[in-house]
Amino acid sequence: MAELDTVFEYYGLNDPFPTVWADNSVQESQFALVLGDYFNGSDDGTTDRTAVEYHATRALQRNFDMFVKMKSALDTAYKEMKKDFLQESKDWGVVDIDQLIDDANMKAAQIMKPIMDNKSRGDRLKATLSLIEKNRYLFDLPAALLDSIKRGDHDSLVRDYRRGRTLTEEIRTLPHSMELSDFLVQQRRVIERIWGEVEVVVEGYKRSIWKQLSQARPDDNYILYISILLELGVEDNPIWIWLQTLVDNLKNQMDDAFDDLNLSLQTLRKDVFNTSPTSTGIMAAYFLNAIKVPTLGGDILRDLPEIVRMWVMMKEVIEEVTKYFGKQIALFWECASGFLDGRTQTSLPVGQNGESKVHLNLSREEEVRIRSDARELVELYASRVADFFVRSVADSEKKAANVKHAKTMDSEFESDGNTPQAEHKVMNLRNTSTASLSASARLANSLKNDRIAEAQRQLDRPITPLPSVVGSSASPPSPGSEKNFELYAFLPPNANAIGTTFFLSQILNTMGSIASELAGLSISSRHIDVLRTMMGTIRERCVGAACLSWQQDAKRFNVIEDWTPISTRKCTRVPELFLQYQSVVLDGLQQLVFIPGAEKKSKVVVILPPSSKLVSNIKTQFANSIFLALNGLVKDAVTSDKTMNGINGSPTQATVPNSTIDRDIGTPLAPMESRLLLMICNIAELNGSIVSTLFERFSGLFSIQLTDNSNIIGDAMKQLDEQLFSTYTKKKRAKFTTIIRTGILKSGIRWSQLGKPTDVSQYIYHALLQLVLVHMEVSSVGPSLVKRVITDLLHHIVNTILESFRQIDKFSLGGMLQATIDVEFVNQKMTSYGTPDIESLYQTCYATIQDATDRSKMEVDVMTRQLEDMKKLLLKCHKQSRMEFLCFKVEKLVKD
Repeated sequence: MAELDTVFEYYGLNDPFPTVWADNSVQESQFALVLGDYFNGSDDGTTDRTAVEYHATRALQRNFDMFVKMKSALDTAYKEMKKDFLQESKDWGVVDIDQLIDDANMKAAQIMKPIMDNKSRGDRLKATLSLIEKNRYLFDLPAALLDSIKRGDHDSLVRDYRRGRTLTEEIRTLPHSMELSDFLVQQRRVIERIWGEVEVVVEGYKRSIWKQLSQARPDDNYILYISILLELGVEDNPIWIWLQTLVDNLKNQMDDAFDDLNLSLQTLRKDVFNTSPTSTGIMAAYFLNAIKVPTLGGDILRDLPEIVRMWVMMKEVIEEVTKYFGKQIALFWECASGFLDGRTQTSLPVGQNGESKVHLNLSREEEVRIRSDARELVELYASRVADFFVRSVADSEKKAANVKHAKTMDSEFESDGNTPQAEHKVMNLRNTSTASLSASARLANSLKNDRIAEAQRQLDRPITPLPSVVGSSASPPSPGSEKNFELYAFLPPNANAIGTTFFLSQILNTMGSIASELAGLSISSRHIDVLRTMMGTIRERCVGAACLSWQQDAKRFNVIEDWTPISTRKCTRVPELFLQYQSVVLDGLQQLVFIPGAEKKSKVVVILPPSSKLVSNIKTQFANSIFLALNGLVKDAVTSDKTMNGINGSPTQATVPNSTIDRDIGTPLAPMESRLLLMICNIAELNGSIVSTLFERFSGLFSIQLTDNSNIIGDAMKQLDEQLFSTYTKKKRAKFTTIIRTGILKSGIRWSQLGKPTDVSQYIYHALLQLVLVHMEVSSVGPSLVKRVITDLLHHIVNTILESFRQIDKFSLGGMLQATIDVEFVNQKMTSYGTPDIESLYQTCYATIQDATDRSKMEVDVMTRQLEDMKKLLLKCHKQSRMEFLCFKVEKLVKD
């Protein structure tokens, strides 16, 4: 009963007969059921069954009527449903219900769906607006970044990007919860999409900055581009990439620039060949103009206009190219050294959260590579400059043809549309450390070619203008036929030495300044040696080219000779012009050898003292130039008038549009006799002061003595003088020989039967009159040579008289007196030109005549009277011929 009491208590039935049950059939029913379950499940024989039965009976009575009614209704409904409704074919009676429900749902959906959709859309819109409002900065970020890019506002772009990146990271790291799950997922999805657009914009901007950085020179604002990339964050090191790209760009630019320079050089050479005049008069005019450079001053032409134009254009281009790359290499090393020692990195950003800090330190391998790249840039620069000066014309043309072919192929390739678009190639930088031909190898080849050229120049050994020159009728060499000019691609065809030394000295000064500046860079000792080798190479090539022009000038120096004596001197203007010319050339060569105009921008010596071989070569070329100039002048002097006119033509037609050029270049050619006399005077002037002055100048400029050369040249000019003098007097001697021999031996005079003389013999008058003509010719051309020429011819005349009288077997008294008076007349008339040798000849003549005279029938008184008469006759003859032979008086002679 205790357990039953618990049940009663649970249902609120402590009273065994509660009155509330009468009104609560449900509780009764539940109690009955529970009670039944209790009895069915836990009757152990001790329960008060009377009370239970009482309550059960009472509950049954109270609900019997209701139960009967409900049971009847349920049975009836069950039968009907079993009969017509609860069938499998009708889905157990729910088909109609389902249909009704479906129809109701369809109509409800038609009515409620737009409402629900609008509500859902509104909810989403509200959520979106809430999301946008909360993250408005991120939603505006792509447009803001594009605007900053458009305006070039790098600072704003970096600031906005970093802020947006921070906000995005914060959203990505929000804590996850069930309540915020859907909203957070949606928010993150939207933010990721927006951030993806931001990354697209920034990556495009990075590519633009990478491109600008790859094209930035050391003097550009490359730090800005590197800073932007470090601020935005990049995987590759922009410092390393920029340095490597810069090296690669500089190497490619040097190749292209020097190839273009070579092409321009070929074009200029062709222009010179096509436009240079061939007229001797025009060449002489400009050559004379160049010689007068020191005295004229100002901006004047130092060569033919076409050649000067080539010099000027080549000088401007080579200086522009070399200055540019010298500056770029120096700037590169300045930038690179700043990164190597860490000075530049101190001002660079480390990126967001220090992500770019790893790019601010270069590895040991990278540092070694940067120094190697800097050295290779210097070596490549030195090699390309040396190549320009070392190439021959053939090599230059071959190189130009190869470049043109390569450009043509590239052009055709691009026209086919196969050229890939230029892209930023961070990981595909060309490895420049292993070139097919290193800079050192190219320099070695340059030096080898230079030695070959030097050997070729040595073939032009000194020319000794000895007997083979005098009397030769060969024409002077044509300047245009000089094949040695093909050894120097940078040398304009037929350029003179004055213009060559002037322009090359300026170019060398520029090269020396650049080399000095590059040598001051603390890259390595090796790059200094390369620069020294470069300067030595181009100096030797420039000196070689100048010497070649020097020798050509010497060969054609005769074109300025107009064979006109100047009033204040005893010769033509050639000796003075030769002094001026050689002085200008020697000064120019001194500038080439020592390069004093190069600015010393560092304490490192790049321009070493010239080698003894180089100075010795200049010494040899100096002697050559004198020999060659004399050779050409002598050939002109001894060439016949007919041949000379055929060679030189008529230079009087030449006109030169320059007021500083003399107009008297084209004066008519002088006769051969006059040219010989003038040439003798010129040699005397050259040997007397000009050459010695030049030797002193040479010794002062190059600190070398020329004693041996001076003696050789002095001896050679003495021989030349003797040969020219002999050439001039040869025909005149022959003429005097004919006159005298004919008069003594072939005129019909019978010296053994001749009577008392009445006058000086006609052959004597004839000979002396011819001597008067010679005196007039010599005094009008070379007054200083009068005594020398007349004395030499007088010696020949007296000697011819002696030789002729020796052929007379016997003189009569009259014949003896006639011969004696003839000799004495010459002796007395030509007293001013007497010499001991001539006086000895006179005495020998007298003795020869006396020895051949028959004295057997001579009386002393008769002889005395005859001699007195002879004195009177001589006095009479002198008076009668006073005017004819007035030129032989002492007071009329021109002293040396």
